[in-house]
Amino acid sequence: MPVASPPADTLIIHFTHTGNAPLHTRGSCFCIRLSAANLFVLVATILLATTARAQTALAVDAAEGFTSLFNGTDLAGWRGRPHLDPRQDAEGTPEERAKRQTDWNADLAAHWKVENGVIVNDGQGVYLTTSKDYGDFELELEWMLPGPCADSGIYLRGNPQVQIWDPDCARDNQHGNQKGSGGLWNNPADSPGKFPLVKADRPTGEWNAARIRMQGDRVTVVLNDQLVVDNQPLANFFQKDQPLPVRGPIQIQTHGAPMHVRKIFIRELGTLDGSGPGWRDLGVEDFEAVNCDPATPDAPGTWTWKDGGVHCTGQPVGVIRTKQPLKNLELSLEWRHLSAGGNSGVFLWAPSAALDKLPRGSLPPGGIEVQVLDHGYTEQYEKSSGQKADWFTTDGDVFPVGSSTMKPFPPVAPNSQRSFPTARHSRGTPAWNRYYVRAIDGEVRLWVNGHEVSGGTDCQPATGFLCLESEGAPVEFRHLRIRELPAAAK
Repeated sequence: MPVASPPADTLIIHFTHTGNAPLHTRGSCFCIRLSAANLFVLVATILLATTARAQTALAVDAAEGFTSLFNGTDLAGWRGRPHLDPRQDAEGTPEERAKRQTDWNADLAAHWKVENGVIVNDGQGVYLTTSKDYGDFELELEWMLPGPCADSGIYLRGNPQVQIWDPDCARDNQHGNQKGSGGLWNNPADSPGKFPLVKADRPTGEWNAARIRMQGDRVTVVLNDQLVVDNQPLANFFQKDQPLPVRGPIQIQTHGAPMHVRKIFIRELGTLDGSGPGWRDLGVEDFEAVNCDPATPDAPGTWTWKDGGVHCTGQPVGVIRTKQPLKNLELSLEWRHLSAGGNSGVFLWAPSAALDKLPRGSLPPGGIEVQVLDHGYTEQYEKSSGQKADWFTTDGDVFPVGSSTMKPFPPVAPNSQRSFPTARHSRGTPAWNRYYVRAIDGEVRLWVNGHEVSGGTDCQPATGFLCLESEGAPVEFRHLRIRELPAAAK
């Protein structure tokens, strides 16, 4: 029987079974006839699905521990807000604030849109502002200035700003744009961090990758894998000489020229008191004895746990350690000495070899020590030794012990091993002190009573046991909290 020819606008698609197809179908041909209209629908559907998958992957494939702030399709999770003193944002009745926000959101919709998985701004309008406020965080994003002489920035907790601009624009040389993007440009003149350490921008029209860490008022910026701001304080723009707000939104600035943004991810960091997601208590079940006296029916032992804290007699000299080794972590604890001149410490990354068969009365010959020292120790040392106490402080030294190594942050002790604190914030006996320690990828940073003071980088080894130290005098620890972290994003 003759087979009629298909209409001129019909496409015949042949499928042939091969490979792993069932034996009875291999080599068989199947035909599908599609009209031109149906073929258009099929191709359009495939293209839309492929584009959607690409946009979603571009937007939401967050690294471990990070959350995407941009879903790749719309501006859900964002609102409009101009350059504004945070105190003004809270003014008015609930109805007045709602009306104001509605107007800002309408302005946002007029000037910000999403195209092919990218947030695009025409250079005008309110700032793109997170609906949520953030405290301490790590932020990753990519940005691109599509044209010359563009200018933008990233506001942190609603305060300006991590500067973004075209370093090749002669018009802005008077403001220092030739030094590059990433600096804390609204900080006071000549303050560290106002301008970047190096010019790391890629040419106009190319994407730049930024990583921003904010903890307390300190900001670190890595642009295109180059460190451009190294843990410098961000000034409070709206209230001079006052602390920054504890929380606030992240904003992307408009400044007269188009700006593109994509791949926006955030990881919230723990607060200095150990509260927040991912934190847990450290207690007796997390530690084991190394070379201290155990409790017996006749004596309590060196370490006694009670009511979420631990008392140490100071005798004999030695340590207890976590049952498991640790790599990247945040640690929050409070401590106090019970006698003037007390000495103790917290060991990070103590290797097994430094703890195995450690004799009674000895400290580990390896690890990074975070010093826990009472102010009275200085006077006792100088009186007993007849020497000046210029090689240590009582405000939070950080240093390597034995076989371990570390590059200390300045100021540095005369022996070039210890990181001395930048300021004095610890309290003498019997007052409680709070330590917050961040130890990640071989870098240690210490905060004393809310102030970052010391630390170091390039620590070796950068994994091992956490130890609490007994060193001759009674000391107490309480509110021990830990949060284990993944490696920093590269």
